[in-house]
Amino acid sequence: MQRGCSTKSKKTRKAVKEDKGGARSSKGAGKTVLVTGSTGRLGRTLVRELLSQGYKVRAYAEKIEQLQALDPGVVPYVGDITDKEKLGKAMNGVSYVFHLAAIVSEYKAYTDELVRVNVEGTAAVVDACIKNNVKKIVYSSTVDVYGKRREGLLTEESEVRPSDRYGHTKMLAEKEIIANGHLLNYTIFRIAAIYGRGFEHSFFKVLRAIKEHKAYIIGNGGNHFAMIHVDDAIRGLMLGIDAPDGVYNLGDGAEYTQKSLFDFAAKALGTGQIEKRISPVIVSIVAKRRGLDSDELRFITSDRRISIEKARRELGFSPKERMDREAGLRMVSDFVEKYKRA
Repeated sequence: MQRGCSTKSKKTRKAVKEDKGGARSSKGAGKTVLVTGSTGRLGRTLVRELLSQGYKVRAYAEKIEQLQALDPGVVPYVGDITDKEKLGKAMNGVSYVFHLAAIVSEYKAYTDELVRVNVEGTAAVVDACIKNNVKKIVYSSTVDVYGKRREGLLTEESEVRPSDRYGHTKMLAEKEIIANGHLLNYTIFRIAAIYGRGFEHSFFKVLRAIKEHKAYIIGNGGNHFAMIHVDDAIRGLMLGIDAPDGVYNLGDGAEYTQKSLFDFAAKALGTGQIEKRISPVIVSIVAKRRGLDSDELRFITSDRRISIEKARRELGFSPKERMDREAGLRMVSDFVEKYKRA
């Protein structure tokens, strides 16, 4: 990260000391950033991290009510993600833009709205960045651009073959950014499924099914999940500020299978291994009974192995959490407490 003052100065030595103690650091001193999608689950955590590193943070959202819940010190800007004029005002004097705004849950949205927000919105953000001389855009994309089921280890050079509407719109958004790479520096992160604080809800549905002995292994359970803890996702996004222009996969580096994670959860819950199996052909019927929506089902039946070696090598990215260790145990523990109160 760039620093706002000399490492030899008393001011910087003091700031580094404060940073180690958990207080505000000076890494972002004098730099203003704009975050779109700032009120989402990932956006709120990113805003908090940017503030802790001393950045001046502007947040862009569609409604003022969404922005009122953000941490003190954030400067709010209200507008639609396709409104170039309002985006331009929000970006005046901004050094970096973190573009997180997107419709993620495709089962809740019509295709036209997915395209409007995810593709046309990105085009508007890129246009405003260029007109306001923003130094760089850091874009939150998804491993869904690779498609639901793929063989082999997927790198950034692998062909993108999205198999759902959400992944398709994110692919088109990536292309919009890359096409303007001669005018705007960019870092694109293809982020795996996020777990951790704020992202527990979908996993709790599966944990409930396991706890109540109603869970099934789909097929042989050998399909692979690509995942990342929210804290590691934030660490990766922050590295985007100083990263070379390009595309990077972000995951936790582990190779999970459906069965390995289900067995881990069952052991943590004390329910014993899951023996019941179900055919992928009829899984949607059972999923509906368990309250799983189409987005959640799409993840559980996905099969992708993601390489993060490029991010390790070029950015020094080093994930600290794994789903089948402490992070997963914390999630199971939180679920048990909520289950008791239900």
